[in-house]
Amino acid sequence: MKNQQAKIVSMIFALMMVGSAINLTQANETKDKEVNELQLFSQAKITLQEAIKIAEQKTGGKAIEAEIDDDSAAVQYEVEIVKEGKVHEVIIDGKTGKVLKVSLEDDKE
Repeated sequence: MKNQQAKIVSMIFALMMVGSAINLTQANETKDKEVNELQLFSQAKITLQEAIKIAEQKTGGKAIEAEIDDDSAAVQYEVEIVKEGKVHEVIIDGKTGKVLKVSLEDDKE
């Protein structure tokens, strides 16, 4: 009986340690992502507000979400625009303000 209880306690402890390791890894990934975003943002020559304006002018719609595109190695903004009931994603070069890509949200899946 005591041996079985000791095994259960050991298993619970092991699960707690795994959970702690997972939480620590996720926290580190979040911190790394934030550092990457700050580095990219510091390279930008245009503001997020300017990127939104460019995307709205390009599509004729209204922005609903905008962020730095941390999936790219270069500084780019990703702006989601709603026009005629559809969501468009506009990618804008953060250094030049040039529109790099416009696509329907459904197209990228």
